Amino acid sequence: MMISWMQKHRKYLVVTIWISTIAFVGAGFVGWGAYSYNQKKANAVATVGEEQISFKELQSAYSNLYGYYNQMLGGKLTKEKAEELHLQDIALSQLIEQALLLNYAKAHGIIARKEEIVAKIHAIEAFQKNGRFDKKRYFQVLKSIGTDPKSFEHGIRKEVVIEKLEKLLALPATELEAKTLFASAFMEDKIAIKTVDAADLKIDIGDEELKKFWEANKAKYLSKKRYLLEAIEIDATQIEIPEGDLKSYYQEHKTLFKNSEDKILPFEEAKEKVRLKLQKKAAKTEALKKYLAFKKGEIGPEQNLTLVEGESEIPLERIRTAATGTYIKTIASPKGFITAKLIKVEQPAPLPFEKAKALAKADLLAQKRAKLLTKLAEEALKKDDGFKEIGYISRDDIKKLDFMKSNDAARFVNHLFGSQLKEGYLLLEEKAVVYRILDQKLFDSEKFAKQKKRLMESAEALKENTIRQSLIKRLQKTYKIEKHIKG
Repeated sequence: MMISWMQKHRKYLVVTIWISTIAFVGAGFVGWGAYSYNQKKANAVATVGEEQISFKELQSAYSNLYGYYNQMLGGKLTKEKAEELHLQDIALSQLIEQALLLNYAKAHGIIARKEEIVAKIHAIEAFQKNGRFDKKRYFQVLKSIGTDPKSFEHGIRKEVVIEKLEKLLALPATELEAKTLFASAFMEDKIAIKTVDAADLKIDIGDEELKKFWEANKAKYLSKKRYLLEAIEIDATQIEIPEGDLKSYYQEHKTLFKNSEDKILPFEEAKEKVRLKLQKKAAKTEALKKYLAFKKGEIGPEQNLTLVEGESEIPLERIRTAATGTYIKTIASPKGFITAKLIKVEQPAPLPFEKAKALAKADLLAQKRAKLLTKLAEEALKKDDGFKEIGYISRDDIKKLDFMKSNDAARFVNHLFGSQLKEGYLLLEEKAVVYRILDQKLFDSEKFAKQKKRLMESAEALKENTIRQSLIKRLQKTYKIEKHIKG
């Protein structure tokens, strides 16, 4: 859900290649290690028209995105999860969009003056001391994020140009557009409904019928993919850490150990967390040593492991991409780390009837219930009796349907306002909801007046985003895009 929201609202998250990075400077730069690029292209990861995107810009944009997502997930984002979310692809895609806009701006004579760049830099709070720009602090902060004034100011120049372009593209919303949004969001239907319950429907399924259904759908009922490995596991909890090492590590890294109020924990309270951190560090080092010895044939495996997709406590990301016969180092496990050799991959295969029987029966039962419910709902729709008038409801009036489960009520409301028919029905798991629209309110002047400011802002943002995305699509056909990178 988060990814789709961010893709949809991309314009508002792109920004500031460098300024946003400063906001996450406490977390440091985050690398990914998944890309390789052609260094003959002057360290550019992509060329868009006359603009080049440097590796440093991509690293900065990725680090910025990583920090943003990490905050959204409460500090629980891992590099593996970041790969799964394709953050590196999103970062590169954002930079390409910026480069397209920069080409367009250059073609139309839009530039950033020196005083505008200086003003923008001076306004950045991270560079200020006692409310005023501090040159010494400026150089310190840039050094801490791994850049220099020339590169940073080049990035600010790009941002100033894009901001100017977007101001030119921004068109104010009209009241008619705001009213159209309002009508779409706050339309009200006066409805009457009745339900057809499936709980008492008697549906018989014989073995012969079930087997025939399974035969026709056996490709749907598959075993799970399995990975067979020879492994050596290092149990971190069994590693002894001397008291002196615990105290020494705590003194050097005490800011890592804080309570819920963001205060540093005293040693005795942080002791077990320190121990666990050092145990994991030692286990990872030991697993790496075992990996090298295992790969050279100096030691043999300690156990055979079978890991099943969807059931494994051990992360499968690196195992999925490994070739049979290869060695895989330092994979996190519940106890510590494992090093392993992938022996075999068993692909999903159709389950025999006895193992698939319960799954097939549930699907056939649902299919027959839906068919019977559809027939009963269509019959109920033809009859006038049994309807209960609910009154007017809008898209956000789920609470008025308190006789349904909240998720069923949400489905019904989405169906109601997504249909152009005056009557119909919705099949739920155990029942069908039959409805008729008795009346409709498209516009409520009083409610619109209360929401007008917010609606005008929403209409303007929607308009701006639509114009921007349309321009991007056009520019993608105008300017050549070359990627010098493989992910």
